Amino acid sequence: MPKVGDVVAGKYRLEKVAGEGGMGIVYAAEHLVLRQRVAVKVLLPDAATSDAVVERFAREAQAAARILSEHVARVMDAGSTASGAPFLVMEYLEGCDLEELLALQGPLPLAEVVDYMLQALEALGHAHAVGIVHRDMKPANLFLACRPDGGNVIKILDFGISKALKSSPEEKVLTGQAVLGSPVYMSPEQLRNAKEIDPRADLWSLGVVAYEMLAGRPPFDGDGVGEIFAAILEKDAEPLHHRNWRLPPELSTVIAKCLQRKPEERWQDAASLARALVPYGSGAWNGVVERIEQVLARAKTMTVEKTPSEARRVVDALVAAAERARTTGGGTAPVLLTNVKASAPEPEAPRLPADVTDTREDGLKTRAQGAIRRMPASRWLALAAAAAVAVAAMGAFAAVRARTPAAAPQAPAPLTAQNGPTGPTDPDPDEPIETSASPASEDPDAPMVMDLPDTPGHTGGAPRSRHVKPGKPQRPKFLNTRE
Repeated sequence: MPKVGDVVAGKYRLEKVAGEGGMGIVYAAEHLVLRQRVAVKVLLPDAATSDAVVERFAREAQAAARILSEHVARVMDAGSTASGAPFLVMEYLEGCDLEELLALQGPLPLAEVVDYMLQALEALGHAHAVGIVHRDMKPANLFLACRPDGGNVIKILDFGISKALKSSPEEKVLTGQAVLGSPVYMSPEQLRNAKEIDPRADLWSLGVVAYEMLAGRPPFDGDGVGEIFAAILEKDAEPLHHRNWRLPPELSTVIAKCLQRKPEERWQDAASLARALVPYGSGAWNGVVERIEQVLARAKTMTVEKTPSEARRVVDALVAAAERARTTGGGTAPVLLTNVKASAPEPEAPRLPADVTDTREDGLKTRAQGAIRRMPASRWLALAAAAAVAVAAMGAFAAVRARTPAAAPQAPAPLTAQNGPTGPTDPDPDEPIETSASPASEDPDAPMVMDLPDTPGHTGGAPRSRHVKPGKPQRPKFLNTRE
């Protein structure tokens, strides 16, 4: 174990022991670079040998890091000492927990307790929104910290036995190894099966804490763990206003609803319980209800069952690409689009087997179908109009050719320096003019020129020559959104 004065991880100097428990020691330390006071929690050597304890230690850091609330003790760093002992670095808190406060003062004033519960509910609202159930809500884990302005704020500590609603197989194994939690504050379903609990188990535990803070003792108690478990599973709690006659019966009803054995009969979320408690507080924390409602509402909207159309198109494109890769055995050859005739004939490409040729044709067909599906409506209209004009032009040309007699073959013109190989400079006005086809159209082996439709990432015509490098494709607009 490190000693006072040691430097952990090269940047945290341990100044004093701030607390000690069964599994670890908490030191007050200073960050040597930032000159900031922090708390360093180090696992004891015996606890560090247990895989389950180390896993829970890491889970505490991960859970606290996911919950963005001023009412959760912030975890700033994690690692291991030179001897291999795991440690956490947390914000340093000055004050005391509610267990110590209750032991010093006894039952607390109603408005003060309600203010503490509202702050704890805000922290639980953030935790539940990200799918984390604390499972160990008790006075010792509610720390009353001093603010720089002189006020106080509640901070929830110790997410070491927290449960993720979508837990990994490792977490399920850990959960099944022992009964997790503090017996007095555990809900009935947590006693039966800690793996099958939900956020309503935390509301039961917080109801027990509020009851104890107002009455001076918990609603379920006994001489041993067995009696405590039997009381939780079989007995009804005595009404709170019977324990403390100063409390209004209406508040006793609010707390009693937290302690219903069937989860569906309790408050269903942190916001509903906070709304019921607000009338009994000091008023300083009335805004908690709205903040909890907003956090829980955002958590629901983040899980959308229906896939947006833009994302659906991306998924379809990925599926098509995967299918092409599967059918072509690693991809298809690129299509060459050019209108430049080679000066010399290229060597004949080796003939592929029939199955490979069919596969390549299937790949080209898939790409063509994908381009057609992505074509916007305006492009379809333009292509239809162009096709109509082309048909009309071809019809007119055919009619002219039908009325014009075929010309007799002409002898080749003499080659001169003025007219070149194409014939005399001044053509005979009585001789019909012939329309010469382009060399590409005369050569059956010339490559075909295609004008592909615009895609979301490219506008304008495709490069026509293999020697012309295409421009950098633009990112599709729908991929630049966050939907």
